[in-house]
Amino acid sequence: MLTINKVFPEKTIPEKTDSFLFFDIETTGFSKDNTILYLIGCGYFIENGFQFIQWFNDDGTSEEEILLAFHDILKQKDWQLVTFNGNSFDIPYLKRHYELNELPCDIESFPSLDFYQFLKPFQSLFQMTHGKQKDWEHFLELYREDIYDGGQLIAVYKEYLMNKDEALLHNLLLHNEEDLLGMKYLLPLFSYRMLLSKDLSLIKVSPGESLFEKGTGSIAISCKLPLALPKPLNFSTSIGSISTDKNDSSILIISLPYIEETLKHFFKDYRNYYYLPEEDRAVHKSVGCYVERKYRRAAKASTCYIKKEGIFLPIPKTQKHYGIQIERYPYQDSFPLYKREFKSPRSFAEFDNLFSDKNESLSIYLRDVIKELFIIHIQEINDLI
Repeated sequence: MLTINKVFPEKTIPEKTDSFLFFDIETTGFSKDNTILYLIGCGYFIENGFQFIQWFNDDGTSEEEILLAFHDILKQKDWQLVTFNGNSFDIPYLKRHYELNELPCDIESFPSLDFYQFLKPFQSLFQMTHGKQKDWEHFLELYREDIYDGGQLIAVYKEYLMNKDEALLHNLLLHNEEDLLGMKYLLPLFSYRMLLSKDLSLIKVSPGESLFEKGTGSIAISCKLPLALPKPLNFSTSIGSISTDKNDSSILIISLPYIEETLKHFFKDYRNYYYLPEEDRAVHKSVGCYVERKYRRAAKASTCYIKKEGIFLPIPKTQKHYGIQIERYPYQDSFPLYKREFKSPRSFAEFDNLFSDKNESLSIYLRDVIKELFIIHIQEINDLI
């Protein structure tokens, strides 16, 4: 077994990454039972640097030594494993080869962050065909010396075993090294995922309530992001748009349509209401019992409503798409929701309720809006393909 140990200097260490263990494996094929493991590379942050280690099966028979060496690293800390497509390939492959070599294995007990799965919702958003690691590196304008993929290197490894050519060894090690360093360079992409998972801080709403005009229009909602985005976002959909501030990529601007009209709030327990046709509204039976019978009738689900005129913003629909999930959050129970008609697919909330000081869930609402805009944009892109 050949061991390579390097330290890459780091001027600044990303926050909350002290338990990250980046790793990547190289094998002679995808089959877990009929191939061999010929390289494991791993890396982790240390003070002022990135510790990088490779264990190379230089004779074709050192798989057990490689597995033992990597297991010694695993035992050092409660790591957060970081891979690219590791949940589907690297981790199951290692687990099986620990079993085949009759070695202890606890790799599945560690929490795992798989960049491929983590970034998959954004693959269509940025119009990537495959979403491979090199695609994301190119997106961040990172380019490698390595020109091979894992499949191409299988033949290179077999040739190395026969002639021990140092140039072949360099290519085998370089590919794995750049995979590991590439994952480290992908860390800024966390900021995109945080759009869907972290609270946003409202900065301002423009043009402001007093400037709304009768009918329809849009408002610009400016939010502060937990992290600055490595590259700007700028896209429009059929129901709104998202962009980053030209001067500050940590500020997101959501353009959202509003309507100013009369909408209906439907009561769920319609059996406890009367509908008053002449007034076109529902009243509770405790009050409606005093209305003459000829002016009232039993309410149906579609007629059990009251009307409200005001300025309304859309509520994101509960749905899951491309790994992006919009749930029904408590803020929807904090104030009444409105529709144009009972079977209308879209609900609305009053502007004043959403942006009230009493609405403690505004950041969740804004996050839901972003999720829906992402989903719609992805769907619209896919419809064009």
